[in-house]
Amino acid sequence: MKMRIPIIIISLLACVNIANAQLFNNGATITIQSGAYLMSTGDIRNVSGTITNDGKIEVQGNFINSGTYTSTLNEDSLIMTGTGPDTLTSGGATLHYLTINKTNPTDIVRLGGTLLLTTKLDYLSGSFTTDPINNPLFSVTSPLTAVYNFAPLTEISGSVKRTGTFVSGTPYVFNQPNMLVTLNGGSLPTDFTVTMIPQSAGGDPTQNEREVKRKFLFASTGGSAFTTDIRYPYVLGELNTNVEANIVPWQLLSGEWNGRLTPVTRDQVNHYVGLTGLTTTDLTVEWKLADPKYTFNVTALLRGPWNGTTMNTTINGIIPTAQPYNTTPFNYAGPENTAVPNANVVDWVLIEHRKPSTGLPADATSATITGRKAGFLLNDGTVVDLDGVTPIAFNITKQGPAFIVVRHRNHLGVLSNVIPSNALGTFANDYSVLSNSYKATGASSDPVVLLQGGVKYGLWAGDANKNGAVNAADINSIKVSIAGSASGYLFTDINLSNSINVTDVNLTKVTISSSGTGSAPNRLNSASVVTNIPDPIVK
Repeated sequence: MKMRIPIIIISLLACVNIANAQLFNNGATITIQSGAYLMSTGDIRNVSGTITNDGKIEVQGNFINSGTYTSTLNEDSLIMTGTGPDTLTSGGATLHYLTINKTNPTDIVRLGGTLLLTTKLDYLSGSFTTDPINNPLFSVTSPLTAVYNFAPLTEISGSVKRTGTFVSGTPYVFNQPNMLVTLNGGSLPTDFTVTMIPQSAGGDPTQNEREVKRKFLFASTGGSAFTTDIRYPYVLGELNTNVEANIVPWQLLSGEWNGRLTPVTRDQVNHYVGLTGLTTTDLTVEWKLADPKYTFNVTALLRGPWNGTTMNTTINGIIPTAQPYNTTPFNYAGPENTAVPNANVVDWVLIEHRKPSTGLPADATSATITGRKAGFLLNDGTVVDLDGVTPIAFNITKQGPAFIVVRHRNHLGVLSNVIPSNALGTFANDYSVLSNSYKATGASSDPVVLLQGGVKYGLWAGDANKNGAVNAADINSIKVSIAGSASGYLFTDINLSNSINVTDVNLTKVTISSSGTGSAPNRLNSASVVTNIPDPIVK
């Protein structure tokens, strides 16, 4: 049933309840005086008339205004209650007080256009959205003086715009209590917009990567040389495979997600991550949250200690507690320092994640390392973390298809072929399979060597000088150690036997003789087997 009345005046302390009906105003003037209350259990549609509201309007259906809506005292209140999905369309009119108090948390109030709200929002229950997927230009727009009150677990899905004179260093509330923005220094903008789309509203960051299912966009007008501190809120149901204690903000730059690991604060009670010092350029791109700690399921074998079935663990008792890759050419200053966790450990190895912007293996230089860590190599070829059991895991700063490098202190390092990324946060590669290692165009030898047994492949042995090539110079270094009766955890101990002797020389000669470079009969003097890593010395 629709009501069509030319003039309605609802006076002081009066309460009008329009039950089981729509209020359809098509040209009439409706005045709700101060202290009066108009309630509709259906829709209120002001098509072409005038509503002057100095009291309160409660609507349990849609509120659609395409006529004139005003308040002489600037004390109008609109209260959205009831069940089901309803639309709030202010039609360009200004609302002063808005209450969202739907019956159930899943009952939706959806904007049908930008809402201008000047004084106060009381968000008590329900779901409130600006409809960002279908109508990305809609927003809740309020001056900085407007008060936003949120009941627990409520938030605005979509765009919230705050306007006015920002004060440097002052946090301002946007979509929910922990969606805070603080502007600092410089010339501050005249407005700032946060678009926050949670998973429940269709929030899905660009690309299929590991991520918290919540999308963030920012925009501002005017200002220059200011920085921004932002809190990024989330709910536990959006974490997916991410560990809450690890998540950090990520920004999408030139189609590539880049993690901002510092300076980050986390609050696992109120569920937000804070990042400081965003530049004006940072505000122009998409943001999300994700766990940067990826797991690397890597298998690799070393030719030196290979015994035909597994690798010998002869030096297990003399392996240093501190990782040994803090020297040239590795130049890795990682803090890994622990006692050898079990008797199956062969040695330390270094795992690197490389992501060149071109996506080409030839460009996977040391400049493209986005994360690396030293771990332990077990005698079956498994690379494990410091506990000696779980796969090695470490933070990376770029998502997407990438290359994995395995490096050892006296074997030639090896580069994988491109490995697709995934939403699980894992990379895997088995270097004991020849086809899983990258071979550069024109390379004189395979990136790995076929091991005794004729099935598995391992890293080339003999890089005693650690320069990414096995040649006569390495043999000379080994002979110097032999002449000095050297023993222990040394680069010249090619077979990892705790003794430098002719076996180490012979292993190195076998590597050199496998090279396609050099010329007979002087191959051992001129030949060289070179790593497939583009630049073996990390700058």
